[in-house]
Amino acid sequence: MPSIDLKTDDGLRAACALASHRIDRAQIGELAVFVQEIRDTSESDRATEDFQVRVWSDTRLWPGGLIKRRGLSPKPFLTKGFRTWFAAQTVEILPENGEERLNRLSNLLDELLRRITATEDWKWEPWVEMLRTLALFFPEDFTALATRDWLVTLARSMDMPGNHRRPVAVNQRILKRLRDVLGPPSDGLEGTVERMLLPCELDRLIRRHQEGGRPNRRREEEEEEEHSPRLWVVRAGKHGEDEDYVLSQGMAMLGFRDEPSPEQDTYTAYLDRVVKVHDGWSKRKASSPASQVWAFARKIEEDDIVILPQKKSGGPKHIAWGTVDGDYEHRQVDGQHRHTRPVTWIRKDVPRSDFGEAVKSLDAGGTVFSVQKHAEQIQSVLDKSCDRTSFLPNKFDPLSVPSFGDIWTQVSTAADTQGVLFNRRLIETLHLGLWAGEQRHFAVLSGLSGSGKTQIARLYASALTGAERDAGGPVSIISVHPGWHDPGSLLGYLNPINHRYERTVFLNFLLNAVKAPSQPHVVILDEMNLSHPEQYFAPILSAMEIQKGEIPLHGGNAEELGVPTSVTYPANLFIIGTVNMDETTMGISDKVLDRAFTLEFWDIDPDRWPGWDRCALEPAEQSKVRAILTELTEALSPARRHFGWRVIKEVVGFLEGRSRDSGIELSAEAALDQVIYAKVLPKLRGSDTGRFRDCLDATKRVLDTHGLTRCAEKVEALKEDLDATGSCSFWR
Repeated sequence: MPSIDLKTDDGLRAACALASHRIDRAQIGELAVFVQEIRDTSESDRATEDFQVRVWSDTRLWPGGLIKRRGLSPKPFLTKGFRTWFAAQTVEILPENGEERLNRLSNLLDELLRRITATEDWKWEPWVEMLRTLALFFPEDFTALATRDWLVTLARSMDMPGNHRRPVAVNQRILKRLRDVLGPPSDGLEGTVERMLLPCELDRLIRRHQEGGRPNRRREEEEEEEHSPRLWVVRAGKHGEDEDYVLSQGMAMLGFRDEPSPEQDTYTAYLDRVVKVHDGWSKRKASSPASQVWAFARKIEEDDIVILPQKKSGGPKHIAWGTVDGDYEHRQVDGQHRHTRPVTWIRKDVPRSDFGEAVKSLDAGGTVFSVQKHAEQIQSVLDKSCDRTSFLPNKFDPLSVPSFGDIWTQVSTAADTQGVLFNRRLIETLHLGLWAGEQRHFAVLSGLSGSGKTQIARLYASALTGAERDAGGPVSIISVHPGWHDPGSLLGYLNPINHRYERTVFLNFLLNAVKAPSQPHVVILDEMNLSHPEQYFAPILSAMEIQKGEIPLHGGNAEELGVPTSVTYPANLFIIGTVNMDETTMGISDKVLDRAFTLEFWDIDPDRWPGWDRCALEPAEQSKVRAILTELTEALSPARRHFGWRVIKEVVGFLEGRSRDSGIELSAEAALDQVIYAKVLPKLRGSDTGRFRDCLDATKRVLDTHGLTRCAEKVEALKEDLDATGSCSFWR
């Protein structure tokens, strides 16, 4: 191995040239994107729990981060006070003066250590995690070499004088030495990130040189323990009967059907429960399924690698592998509770022969076990089987962003024609949210029923693509059904009876998007929370996070079925979901919300309804109707029981129909009373709260003022129910 000398300028320059070739270009791009995202985040958003959990859990500089690597809950130290303080510290402009800057960052590090370790009785000081998290916020001042011993070793190798006890000072001295020899980093954030990573590779070179060119096995083993995802074999049924299902649905699933969920137990308590389930079993016999379910649910972590040696009779005898991308769930599959983990399957057809003798380590053991023997050889085969870097969110050629002015002109014109009104700022927000990422274009529109959520999605889609909704076209509206409990409802499935692949509208739309990468394709999932999105939408949510992420479809023969085994997530796919929040719908999980741009639709002003200009009512009647609808909106909106454009349009249509038909004897006043009763009052329901009582009182006053006697009597009856029972509903 060539001599390594970091004490001279020429020696350091040569070592840097060698080390820079070892830095993963994909890691540089990925880190630069994340650092820029952090810089673009406001102080208020930095203070949120979601943001700080993301940062402290981040794996880009140190797999696992403080939270995941140490198995900690974020709650003990991510208090509101801590988050607010840390957010303020990270947005404060640092002094330009070197000594003042050093003192400012050193004080921040000391206070950070004090606040974190004060939350509980810690057995260690989290220097690595703190330094690498600060590096994400201040990459010009920190290196990625955050272990203090390694920092000191590198500083001494560079023959740096001074006290090496202050981590911030050592980081800055190393970066200054590199700047003096190499010059400033290249323009842009990627140059700064590359310079931040360079000391790590220099440190590795030094340590290999000290070992005579051999790796420092002890240190590498320590790093591997913290850095590398573990390898797990997880089979799919005793005879491989579940292999097709798990590979097509993006999951790992155990064949153990009788064993309960171990989520809330200690292992001893769980073993006792398994013994009780299998009446007559000894603990020794129960320990086999119990220990394997326990490992599957409690030991496997996100980003670990799952290996599935396929053994289904008549099927391919390949090795499938993928990465775990979510938590354990004990959920219903075909009417039975099954133990599952979401998995992104990266390859499903690695030949067994590629593993050589190491394949015996995959065939040993039971249903679930950690691979120890030949682990390095197996990992090497997996890496070679697929370019892992292609699954990182690096830069790629994006679609060109269309002019918003053109989109707004089309949307506002069409909305006016259809009798709905959208604020320009709302459309601008939707537009910017959908185009905020290069690959993930996903928005969720929530709020008032009838407020125009689906219409705005359809009008935007039409303006963006230049096409209306049409079979085979770039715009599709899909109504979500309450029975969608797995991805097959959206992506189709392999029919076990006729062995054909049952295609869906969404799958055909997805394949069309892949074939036309330069054309935006917009799919609207209408009422997407009538079922759990994180269940039927799971493969899409996983794939949209990863450049060239794969959406798994099936594990069969693609040519025979006429459907590929998987689809690369297309960057021209735009997904807009609409949701209503009431007792008939499901909540939206953080897994969905973290990926979506969310807009709310609650503000409705009946007086600004565009249809008034085309209304056929007499001026006096129109004026009265506008006044009543506006006053009812003001009365109902504090309790979010008001109505949208759809109700306004139908109220006016009802009254216009009465005035056109001379055979109808209903008076204008009686007709208004009837239609308000039918279209506005049915949403009145609630419990005994001050806000809801005020809502009923205000509504009753409006109805009395305008002589809507039938409606007023109904509201009075609701108030009596509220007094008597503590709740009321129109449908009593």
